[in-house]
Amino acid sequence: MKRLIKHHILIVLVFLGVIHGAISQTANNTPRLDSLALEYQKNLNSNPQLAEKAAKEWLEESRKLEIKLQEVQALYALGNLSNTTGDYKNTIKYTTQTIALLHDLKIEKGLAACYNIMALAYKNLGEYPKAIDNFMQCLSYSKKTSNQVQEANAYQNIATLYLLQKEYKKSAESLDRAAELYRTIGDDDGVLTTLFNFANILKEEGKFDQARTHYQTVLGYREKEGNKAVVAYVNINLSQMLVEEGRCEEAVMALKKTLVLLEELNFNSDITIVLNDLGLCESKLGHTKSAIRYFQQALSIGEEQSLIRYNSDIYKNLAQLYQNDGNYKKALEFYKKGVTTVADQNSLDKEKYVVKIQERYETQLKEARIQLLEKEQKLSDAELQKAELKVKRQRLIRNVFIIGFILVLLTLIVLRLLYIQRLRVQKELSIQQEENAKQKISQMMNDHKLSVIERYQEGQDEERERFAREIHDGIGSDLAGIRIAFEHYAERHDDESQSKRIANAINNACIDVRSLSHQLHPLPFSKIGFTSFLSDFIDQITQKADIDIKTYFFPEEEIDQLPQDLLADAYRIVQELINNILKHAEADKVDVQLTRHTDHLNIVINDNGKGFQKNKKQGIGLRNIKERLQKVQGSLDIDSSPGHGTSITIDIPIK
Repeated sequence: MKRLIKHHILIVLVFLGVIHGAISQTANNTPRLDSLALEYQKNLNSNPQLAEKAAKEWLEESRKLEIKLQEVQALYALGNLSNTTGDYKNTIKYTTQTIALLHDLKIEKGLAACYNIMALAYKNLGEYPKAIDNFMQCLSYSKKTSNQVQEANAYQNIATLYLLQKEYKKSAESLDRAAELYRTIGDDDGVLTTLFNFANILKEEGKFDQARTHYQTVLGYREKEGNKAVVAYVNINLSQMLVEEGRCEEAVMALKKTLVLLEELNFNSDITIVLNDLGLCESKLGHTKSAIRYFQQALSIGEEQSLIRYNSDIYKNLAQLYQNDGNYKKALEFYKKGVTTVADQNSLDKEKYVVKIQERYETQLKEARIQLLEKEQKLSDAELQKAELKVKRQRLIRNVFIIGFILVLLTLIVLRLLYIQRLRVQKELSIQQEENAKQKISQMMNDHKLSVIERYQEGQDEERERFAREIHDGIGSDLAGIRIAFEHYAERHDDESQSKRIANAINNACIDVRSLSHQLHPLPFSKIGFTSFLSDFIDQITQKADIDIKTYFFPEEEIDQLPQDLLADAYRIVQELINNILKHAEADKVDVQLTRHTDHLNIVINDNGKGFQKNKKQGIGLRNIKERLQKVQGSLDIDSSPGHGTSITIDIPIK
């Protein structure tokens, strides 16, 4: 099923102040108009209904008083408000009137802002060529009038077009341009807007944690301002990330909360997006009837607002839902609608284009006929003009010959360029194929290396198990027999002090053998508890060596529940690192910390030893650890320098 995406670009409204100076010069007393303008600006982001009412009264009053500049401002205000609420047809209608009035008044300041929101409307209606044309007009007038704010806004909006095409790098470059312009003019609000749009890129790249951090920063500022519109946009994106992460129950709660705010603001296109996302969540949760209801509500708004790009995806979502439910008749019906919706729009655009071309051709044909009639009439008036006509014909033939020669030459040049381009493409293709072959060979070598490492470690573990069994069953059994025999011997002799020393020595040897056996091949951790076993291992070391080792487990119960294979790898890694510290570090304090995260186990070991150079040749112990981590796709980070101790951080994925 498809998720609807709308990248909200926040427009900086400076248009209303651009021509304020001109208005003050031509209008003496307009307190009523000024109050309506303030009422509009006050409610724009918090109560769009009141803002719309104020703007319409503003427009009506301006026309009554015949104050053209105030009429321009009121029309722009209505266009901007329609764009914010998702009524893109009215955005185009009001903004077109604004542009026409500005041209009549011969005022260029303000045109950049008009073309900017016009482009946004076309973009949201899916008419991308028209959107690009208007963005280019915006940039042109921004540079012409030195309007850096609108220039920055245009770059932000162009970034969303790149984002729709998944051109993330180009999108980020456009945002960098915008941010640089905002910083140049000291526009902190514009910089914050750029941060919101960077979060959109991170969201589309799947970097949800980074995106969530940026969204929360923007949300904090906008909630303090009381900017409900931006709060709604941020919540839509946060909810959509929950949908992507499969956290459907959380997403449903967040989407319903956002839907209430959007209905209060009357943001129709955004309501369509939220209803579609609710339908997706309910379908994943198995609530088919609720999902269909949400999709149909979204479709009713989309059809009313002519949101063709959204309608097509909603039709297909309904088709998928009915197909899963076994209702193939309705599934086919909605799928056909989804396909034909986009096709009809493309066909309509094509027909409009053909009509325009036919109109231009017929106009040119009529003009040519008129000119021909005039020439014939002039030729019939005087025979003296026959010679002139002959000369003109000769010139025409000569010009036709020259033009024909030029066309042939151009054709040959184009064919030559195409041939060169084809050779270049073939060369690049062969290079790419060679590169792919190298990558495949490299991958096979890596897979073979990983297989060798796994077999080596399996053999190593089997050998440890055999040694542990031999020690436990052989030496351990012999020591146990010696202890029993000595106890019988001690009962028949009186030298009690000597007997106790020998008995203690035999007992300590038994404990050491059993400990060595367990360290070589520990019992299943599910029986004894991994954290308890590791703590016992470390306690035995601290009793024998002059070193203070502290252990931390977060949370201890959840670590004990991890898979046995993962815990065995973790134990071997910690064991190897502790042995390395005892052999080489000359440390007297060590911290061992294990933390379970959602998708990985984190191991951090710090010591206050002598440290070492990172570029120093690594020993067998570290190589064994790296090979073990390579097998489980883990990571290792070493922070050390001579005289400053060592800190080792390891992450093992939880599969």
